[in-house]
Amino acid sequence: MVYKSSKIIRRYVLREILGTTLLCTLVLTTILLYGNLSKYDEDLFRALSISPLLFLELISLMLPFALSLGLPFGFSLAVIFCVGRWSGDREILGMRSLGMRHSAWSNPIFATSVVISLVGCFASMHWSPVSRGAFEKRVKEIAWHDFQSWIDSGNEIGFNMDADGSKNILGGIDSELSQQTKRATMTIGHGLGDKWKNVRILMWGNEQNLLAILHAKRSTVIKDRKAGTIELFLHDVDYESFKSSHSREGSKNKFVSFRNWKTPISFSIETPHLKQNIKRIPFVSFLKSINEGELGPQECALGFEQFNKYASIGLSPISLCPLILSVAIRSGRKETYANLFIGAFICLVYFALGSSLGESIGNNGIGWWFSNFLAFFAGFLCFK
Repeated sequence: MVYKSSKIIRRYVLREILGTTLLCTLVLTTILLYGNLSKYDEDLFRALSISPLLFLELISLMLPFALSLGLPFGFSLAVIFCVGRWSGDREILGMRSLGMRHSAWSNPIFATSVVISLVGCFASMHWSPVSRGAFEKRVKEIAWHDFQSWIDSGNEIGFNMDADGSKNILGGIDSELSQQTKRATMTIGHGLGDKWKNVRILMWGNEQNLLAILHAKRSTVIKDRKAGTIELFLHDVDYESFKSSHSREGSKNKFVSFRNWKTPISFSIETPHLKQNIKRIPFVSFLKSINEGELGPQECALGFEQFNKYASIGLSPISLCPLILSVAIRSGRKETYANLFIGAFICLVYFALGSSLGESIGNNGIGWWFSNFLAFFAGFLCFK
């Protein structure tokens, strides 16, 4: 009779925990997904203008990263929500009065925490980097597609510039103007393949004042899709700069013509924050690259820091489970929001502690694991 009751209890516990985990994970993943997508709003709107399916594809590629964080903490919230409610409703006391040990209902929760941790580690150390890499690749393709549509429509193309970027355009012809230039815009009269005609580049200052105009009747274009750059070789060029009254060289304008522009002009058309880095390599490929000597010391350190951070978060269900069970048994409330508040507070303290130790201790992200060990042993002692 006791064995049959224990079996019913285990099914009940698993059903409640898994159902609540699914709900909490869905809410947290949606919040995290929105936060990450807001960083790429320009790329998403560009994809939406091309195709709604492409827009949905980009969202799906960002989903694994949000899930890798939402699933571990969603499980922790589910545990304290369910166990806290059982404790508040005296269900745990009722099971004890029937002669059932804690293990009758806690073992299914511990087993579930192991499964959730393995799924979380896979999502954070393999699925998420692969998907983020695919996301960056698709964004580059969208940028090229949109760039070609700009050429066909004759729209203005804008580029943010620094001193090195303006020197790249001016080729040393006007050193003072290089320091003042903050932005450049380009329009193309006609573009077909690698031959462009009537290319006009405007150089702008801080206060949106026009500093110089560069016009080329003909241009030869070399496109590097892998690097996300284009190179322009300009021919039959007219250049005019507009000196301000504060210029050390006076207020006279400069106008010169060239048969061929001295140096090619390079532009990057990919989104600056989407450059490929070590964070987009799955863990197995990362270890393989280290074994083959393809990564330098700095890249190795950055990779280990990244994987230690997300591996510790992925295994947080195992680490937090004893502590959350202990708190839920002793402090469980009937009120839903009270239990969720307690669980959210524990998760925030865990993440803040891991983040602070990870940054202060350094050593390739080893500090992230201290919060796991501390939570596990404190919870294990309290649970016993």
